[in-house]
Amino acid sequence: MTRVLVIDDEKPTLAMFELLLQAMGYEPSVAESGEQGLEIFARGDFPIVLTDIKMPGIDGLEVLSRIKAMRPETEIIVITGHGDVELALAALNLRATDFIDKPISQSALTTALRRASERLSRTASAAAPAFLRIEGELALLEISGAISGDMDDIAARLADAPQLCKLLVTVGEYASLNGAAISGLTSILESFKLRHCSAAIACKPLNFRRVFEAAGISALVQIYETTEQARQAMAL
Repeated sequence: MTRVLVIDDEKPTLAMFELLLQAMGYEPSVAESGEQGLEIFARGDFPIVLTDIKMPGIDGLEVLSRIKAMRPETEIIVITGHGDVELALAALNLRATDFIDKPISQSALTTALRRASERLSRTASAAAPAFLRIEGELALLEISGAISGDMDDIAARLADAPQLCKLLVTVGEYASLNGAAISGLTSILESFKLRHCSAAIACKPLNFRRVFEAAGISALVQIYETTEQARQAMAL
């Protein structure tokens, strides 16, 4: 049974999380503050942490930074206010892997936890989070895991293939990108635009479609929900 630590200063929210997580087959522990959450985390083995962003004392971003410093492999899902994508972006820059909005819905929580569990499995099996395939004039960049660094190696491979005129990026259901990875992807798309090449993104997770829009990526390329939609738009 996977252990999940939930940190939130609102007791009713913690009680709701405990009920939901137990019903979903997880083993929850709860903390009413950032300080208490860090103490509990240091004493236990929690592969997944959910933390509210806005808390008195040590806030969620500080909690995120300290936990990542202790155990970088921890999957951290931050809880933000509805529509607060800027805070979500700040959390992703600190290597959070996902975010959910308040008020919490069971479907959003289920999706975030399933994505976190899948990323943990991929990390354990050492599966590559991204794969680049070049087929003639087309480059296919498949992002399926958590990318927490720049994408310079991928950018260099693309630059070494001057015949390319199309780029299709697919972001899978369990993918996650931090700030450095989003910046790297932006640079790749900008270079394709300068080369007058066509590009598109197929992004399954709604959270990351919102992040891409907030980061300005939607101004560079069209973003589609499915690969089929993107392929049709690019006449592939």
